[in-house]
Amino acid sequence: MRIGFVVGEFPLLSHTFVISQIEGLMQRGYDISVICDKIGSDSRIDPWAEPMRTMLANTYRWWPVSSGLRGAVRRLPARLQDKISTAADMLWTEELNRCDLLLAHFGNNGLRLARTKKQNRLAPPIVTIFHGNDVGIPAHQGTLQKYLPLFQHGAYQLTVNDVFRRQLISAGAPEHQVTVHRMGIDCDDIPYRQRDVGDGPLQLISVCRLVEKKGVAFALRAVAALQAAEPDIDWRYSIIGDGPLLVPLRDLAGELGIEERVQFHGALPHSEVKQHLARAHVFLLPSVTAADGDVEGVPVALMEAMAAGLIAVSTYHSGIPELIENHKTGFLAPEKDIQALAMHLISIAENPSAGHSITAAARRHIEAEFNNEVLNDRLAQTITSLLHEEQAA
Repeated sequence: MRIGFVVGEFPLLSHTFVISQIEGLMQRGYDISVICDKIGSDSRIDPWAEPMRTMLANTYRWWPVSSGLRGAVRRLPARLQDKISTAADMLWTEELNRCDLLLAHFGNNGLRLARTKKQNRLAPPIVTIFHGNDVGIPAHQGTLQKYLPLFQHGAYQLTVNDVFRRQLISAGAPEHQVTVHRMGIDCDDIPYRQRDVGDGPLQLISVCRLVEKKGVAFALRAVAALQAAEPDIDWRYSIIGDGPLLVPLRDLAGELGIEERVQFHGALPHSEVKQHLARAHVFLLPSVTAADGDVEGVPVALMEAMAAGLIAVSTYHSGIPELIENHKTGFLAPEKDIQALAMHLISIAENPSAGHSITAAARRHIEAEFNNEVLNDRLAQTITSLLHEEQAA
């Protein structure tokens, strides 16, 4: 069976879940093609190391035009843009039609496929995985029904959390067509280690792209509130990642008077990130809904931190409560609730031994529900069942 992964750019380091999923299906005997708009060239990804070398050897551009022309199309009004893009997509379906099934990551790519299938130019069934902004932003704008062609011509819609599943059903997706399929991590690659919170300063860390939905501004205000309420608690906060809010967040740390205890590292290689995580006690990610409606799915960074033995402190946001149960596998606060976040941090600092049972329970939960080996088995079963149904029809 040949599976075509349809994505925007490949490979992309921030989309390691795509790479991991492709590798998992390759290990289960599937032939894989990747069809994308842009073939990436991230220096942090070795194109000659397996399995990336095999993946790139089977990667094709869907609409092979210059970035300038594609950019010009994107500047057109939305309806005209859709018409031109769909017309162009229909000219470049040869590689797509060589596949037995198409697996699109993000709703916009599934919608493109559905529009092409609607014109009878596409044969394989379409499975689409929804991740975050592809649900959150149109839900905020009241435009989720734009996916109606996908609901009509797609085979399955998979969502990374139950919140998105319910939103797609409310927008018109048939209930039997929408299933939760989580993204996960390689648990065998992340050793669990209990942390001694009382040993030296409380080490806090965030690893994320510095954009609004990650809530780092609220994390900074929370540690400032911690310092004001309990000045005797010694703490340090490391922020790893780059993004448009880097400078404003640095300025905010200065305004709050905590810049001496907060270090902005920028983007780091994965090997260095792992070293920082190994020294940390608490992974802080107080996610919020952005002004444009952008939301998290279930952050992989939280999964990795919990698997490694860090105490997770986050928010009641999107699918995060499906990952973290408050006071049992981590700590949750309402979105933007600075005092609640600070109280969680104070509790962790003042009750160092209590974290051991929480992190052990978190590791068990990750192994049971967010383990890539289990999830890839489920995905393979879904694909096989769907193809057998198609053949029988």
